[in-house]
Amino acid sequence: MMDLFGFLNKLSVQLTADQTHLEIDYRPMNGSALYDICDLNGRIIKTGKFKGKAMRIAVNDLLSSAYVFLILDGDQIRSKRFTIDR
Repeated sequence: MMDLFGFLNKLSVQLTADQTHLEIDYRPMNGSALYDICDLNGRIIKTGKFKGKAMRIAVNDLLSSAYVFLILDGDQIRSKRFTIDR
């Protein structure tokens, strides 16, 4: 089923309370969805394959700063900004 308006594959990104992990909720359109974590200058800090509908990604190695989480899913791109403040 094609989701023309992005309702079915909405992206939710939340930091855990201790700011060591990102909790991602996203329903990929295909099995080859990728993710990137970028700084605000566009440099890719982390990258990987998105697995399943929910995923945890360790970010305890990232410095206090603002970042962008990107999902690259076929011809769709979703993004959410998050800030680590330790």
